[in-house]
Amino acid sequence: MIDFIKSQIYLNESWIKPKTLINLRWLAIAGQVFAIAVTGYILDFTFNFEACLTIILFSCLVNITSSIYFRAEKRLSAFKTFLFLAFDLTQISLLLFFSGGISNPFSILVIVPAIVSASSLPIFYLITLGFMTLLSIVLLSVKYFPIIDRSGDVLKSPEILLVGFSASLIITVTFLGSYARRIFLDNSNMNKALQAAQVALERERKLTALTGVVAALGHELGSPLATIKLASSELLNEIDSDSPIYQDIKLIFDQIQRCKAIISDMGSLGKDDQYVKTINFFTLIIEASQPYKKLDKKIIFRLNGVRQGHEGISIKEKMIPMVRREPELIHGIRNIVHNALKFAKSTVDINLITYSKNLILEIIDDGKGFPYDFTKMIGEPFLKKSTFYSTDAKMETSEKGMGLGLFIANILLERTNGKLKFSNEKWSENDGKKRITGAKVEISWERSSIEVLHWDKKSKVKENPRNVS
Repeated sequence: MIDFIKSQIYLNESWIKPKTLINLRWLAIAGQVFAIAVTGYILDFTFNFEACLTIILFSCLVNITSSIYFRAEKRLSAFKTFLFLAFDLTQISLLLFFSGGISNPFSILVIVPAIVSASSLPIFYLITLGFMTLLSIVLLSVKYFPIIDRSGDVLKSPEILLVGFSASLIITVTFLGSYARRIFLDNSNMNKALQAAQVALERERKLTALTGVVAALGHELGSPLATIKLASSELLNEIDSDSPIYQDIKLIFDQIQRCKAIISDMGSLGKDDQYVKTINFFTLIIEASQPYKKLDKKIIFRLNGVRQGHEGISIKEKMIPMVRREPELIHGIRNIVHNALKFAKSTVDINLITYSKNLILEIIDDGKGFPYDFTKMIGEPFLKKSTFYSTDAKMETSEKGMGLGLFIANILLERTNGKLKFSNEKWSENDGKKRITGAKVEISWERSSIEVLHWDKKSKVKENPRNVS
């Protein structure tokens, strides 16, 4: 517990501009001056005017000092932000103490610092400010300087209303604080997950760009190397083999041959540009799973339920669409396959089902499956291990990372117009002799949204008119 408190105290997660808090405080001070001026001079109410004015002047002094002290700082740490909000809470509480307490119409402002902290500070500071706010509400309900009107009567609500109003403030600060905190955490996790997805996609794009650079380099070097090869070849024909420079020229010729072979391989690699080249969708699925072939778990590939081998796949070209090798498609499928392998006992079954208008990709593992109570939550980033999978699943995965892979896959595949569905499935192994229950991820596309090219009888490539940008 002590380590947790220390980690929260020194955690720098606020990143609020000091100028923002200082300007808001100036706005609050202007409103406070206007309120006490109207109350004291126009309405002619009697309250501790001097004490309120002193508190406001002190706030001005603190704000001027803060403006000078924090001039060089672009952002505030969590602790400094906490001090700012704690001072504001203390200041508004003292003003209410000298001007009617909780019966003051402006007493609702006492909950503002706690609500602000709920969306910007670590939980330790939020709890501290929340406790300070509740303590202020309780104290202002029983102890304060009253406001007296022109006729000399004390402006005070009935006791039952004061108790009810105090209770409503306590409920409000608790509810709004919890609500704001929950929204802040959801947005924070979503932003982190989106950043992770963007990094993953950017890495794929850089790898793709690298293949294009390799192809261009091979093309540019091809001409000068061909010239050197031709010149060295002619020299070899003209020089006698007994000449002392013959072996040197022959070495140059052999090395040029080697360079040409290397550039040829580089060029073929560069031509596999994922933004230009199209590929059979079933082959793309197999290639997306290639990084995990060496794992001790088996991957079974099926086409319309019929098992296929890694080599010599018997596919009718008309059954499978040709798709672009887009990073979103490859990385999205790869993440789901990787996630299935992590939780599978021994086998992952990948089945591509083709229809005339739709395509469905099923990825099923033989693990423990998704907990039924959390099926709708799957795909959200940073689900805890106890939430996402059974607690007895022996996986060496950090709790914070659970669900991030599926979230990234969901984001990437949505860019390809894919829709994901998570469920548990019973499937057969070895021709139905064994029934296995595991997690199932189903990805569906409208065929027209993913099929970008088709082949005619003369093997000419044609664009799908529905998918031309």
